[in-house]
Parts: sequence; C-alpha cells; structure tokens
Amino acid sequence: MKHTIYTRNDQDIIELTAALRSVVKKAINAALDYQEIEFPCEISVTFTDNDKIHELNREYRGKDAPTDVLSFPMFEAGEIEYDDESGEPCALGDIVISLERAKAQSEEYGHSLEREAAFLAVHSVLHLLGFDHETSEEDEVYMKESAEEILAGIGLSRPGFESDGASDKEPAETPKIPVKEQKTMFVSIIGRPNVGKSTLLNAMVGEKVAAVSKKPQTTRNRITGILTKDEKQFVFIDTPGLHKPKNKLGEFMVNAARESIPDADAVLFVAEVTDRIPDQDKQIMEKLSKSKIPAILVLNKTDITNKGKLLEAIARYSSMCEFASVVPASALNGENVDIILSELEKFIRNEPWYFPDDVATDQPIRVIAAEIIREKLLRLLDDEIPHGTAVTIEDYEETERLVKIRAEIYCEKAAHKKIIIGKGGETLKKAATYAREDIEAMIGKKVFLDLWVKVKENWRDSELNIERFGFKKDE
Repeated sequence: MKHTIYTRNDQDIIELTAALRSVVKKAINAALDYQEIEFPCEISVTFTDNDKIHELNREYRGKDAPTDVLSFPMFEAGEIEYDDESGEPCALGDIVISLERAKAQSEEYGHSLEREAAFLAVHSVLHLLGFDHETSEEDEVYMKESAEEILAGIGLSRPGFESDGASDKEPAETPKIPVKEQKTMFVSIIGRPNVGKSTLLNAMVGEKVAAVSKKPQTTRNRITGILTKDEKQFVFIDTPGLHKPKNKLGEFMVNAARESIPDADAVLFVAEVTDRIPDQDKQIMEKLSKSKIPAILVLNKTDITNKGKLLEAIARYSSMCEFASVVPASALNGENVDIILSELEKFIRNEPWYFPDDVATDQPIRVIAAEIIREKLLRLLDDEIPHGTAVTIEDYEETERLVKIRAEIYCEKAAHKKIIIGKGGETLKKAATYAREDIEAMIGKKVFLDLWVKVKENWRDSELNIERFGFKKDE
C-alpha cells in the first residue's frame, strides 16, 4: 500500500539530507505495512531541534524537558476510521523528531543517524496507531520488538538483532563446517590502559563483549571474545591494561594481563602513537622478545594520528622488538580490522573449535551486564570515583520476553555514594538508562534494571572483597 508522507525541516543544527528523508519515509511505510494497514494513510513529519521540541513537550505533555520524538495522533486508540467513498488518505497524525537529540543518541548507541531517526519514526507510527508504552507494559514490549523487526526488514538491524528482512520467515541455517576442516587460535590482546584494547576486541568480534571507556583500567578481568568466520575460530583474550598497581585489585589486574601471554597462539600488542615509547611499552616488548609467541603490533587511533608521526612510531617500535607484522588501525572506526585478522590467520592451527559458532563470548550475561553498568559509571563520573566502584548482579530473572536485573554498586566512601546517585537520583538514572539500552541490544529482550548503591570502605585492598566482587584467579 502506498502512503503519503510529508516531511518538513524546522531546524538548522543537523543537515537534513535527501537520504535521511528517504530512510524515514521508508521506515514509516514499512511500519504501516507491518501493521497490515490496508487503506492509504497520511502522516506529517517535522524535523526540529532540542529547544523547539522542549517547548512542544512542555506545552502538550506538561514535561519541562527536551525529548527525542513526539506523536500527535488524530484518533483515539482503536478508533481509526477511513472513508472508503472519498478515496482520500486517512490522516493519522503528526510526528516531531529532534534531529539534534537523534544525532546524540546515535553516537551514544554506536549506530547511524539514519538508523536512529528511522527507529524514532517507527516508534511514533505505533503511537499514532494506538499503542502506548507509558500506560501498558505489554504495549511497551510489543513496540520495542516490532520496531526492531520493522527496521531489520529494511536493512537497519540493530547490532545483535538478527533478521533476514522478513518477519514471517525463518532465517536460513548456516552450513556447519566439518570438524576436520575447523581451525582455531587463541589471541591475547595486551597493552597499556586506555589504548583501545576493548574497543579493538568489540570491533573484531562484531559485538560488544567488553566494557569501553575513555578512562584507563576499564577492563578488570580477562574477557574472552569469540569470532567464528568460515572454518576459522578466533578466541580473543582482552586483558586489563599493564600499569603500576596501587592496591591489591591493581596487582590482580596486572597479573591477569601477564598470565595471558603464555596461553596464546599469537599476541596483539596494542599501542598508540606518542613522541616517545612509554616505559610500560618497553617492558611489554622486552617480555615479548623473550617469548617464542608471534606478536603483531597494532598502532591504534590512526584516526587522530599524524601520518609522519605514525611512520616514526613504527620505526621506533620495530627497532626494539621483532614483530610478525605491524598494522596501523582505528578500532573505533573499524579501520584495518580485516588486515589484523588476515595477519592472525597465518598462525591459526588445524584444530576443532572450542566454542559453538554462534557464541560471541564465554562470559555469562550477568558478568557482561555488570561490566556494562560500571562502564556507564566511568563515563558519567569524575576520574577517581568510578575506579573505586564494583558492580554485582544480585538477581537475574529471565522470562520469554523480559529480563529483570537487580544490581548493587559498591563504592568506598559515603561521599562517593551521593555523587553516584546524583541530585534527585539523576546520575544513577542516566547510568541505568544507558546500561539498559546496551544490555537490551546484547540479549534482544526488554530489560528492567534496578540499581542500588552501597558503601564498602577500602574494598580494593581486601582480597576477600576482590574475590567476592568477581575477580578470581584462574584455577
């Protein structure tokens, strides 16, 4: 069914391209088709900014804050009427999208502006058709799942959501690789804190399996990411950054990183371009030189690196250690990730896979959920406070469509607890919202996340607490 979609631009902050208009129209038509609307409809879409949608939100909903999208239906729920005799399209209502807010959310979630705007448009269409997530938990779940299926059908799948583009068909089964043809290798990812090891792991695996932050020491445990590609299975071990420990937790993190090297078939040594080689990198290369394990140097963050300085860095590092290869890369943008994998393939063994081909990590969902929550705290709080936090999952209840998680956040001082919660609970609410979005993307289900903050003084210097909070030495 052909529907009429009018678009209007009422902002000048974000460029409204023809491609973006087209994607939004396509998404709206797909949503109407998904709902089996068999009469022509008319919908108006206005693209605006945060200030203007703030005014509309305050005027029509009584909420004094900007939002991402507003829906103004012409009919009450269940009362849509179409005049067959007139032949004119049925005016369903108006949609207002803040492109400014959509852009920010697309960057936060790690997908395109087109994908985010299309999601908001589909979400609004469902509102126009009578669904309301604010008054009905059932509608909330349905709207979330339906939106993902609709977007998948037009090639805008969210990471972790699988579809062949048709919601009424089963995805084609992937042919299994005979055991005798399977190949396997273990790869240890090492380097200083904050050089992009976890970002690189996520880029290679294609899913978020490790916490990422601009602050150092985000990773505290050895996180295993798994990529199965054709007959090859790569098992990546993301380690905490090598640094001078300040407490017992720091000692655990450093030992975890060092112990990962002998277990590997190859090592990815991740560094970034600096004017001189840091002492920690020199220590790493000294250890690699004594090892017989092949090492690949990944000079990360080329997206922010001068080419001349990059070449100088390659020469400096290569003079200190005999690398199997050197690959400049940008883990954030996915640049040269395919080359890294090609270089690793040279050392792969003819050996059966250790994991099923549809598994991206060996970490329990509870562990990843805890790390995601802590990651959000790292992003939202000042430098020192989040490093004194630990997250435990106290309750994890899963049904067919919903997952309920109760998590406890431990910090070392009562003053830190107040900061984590924030004025009126605002900081904790933001952390919960951002974490919930990531967890939902990972497991493909609606998540209810309940966060609590507790004080446990000097827990980082207690071996008992370190183990209690999930930092255990390998058996």
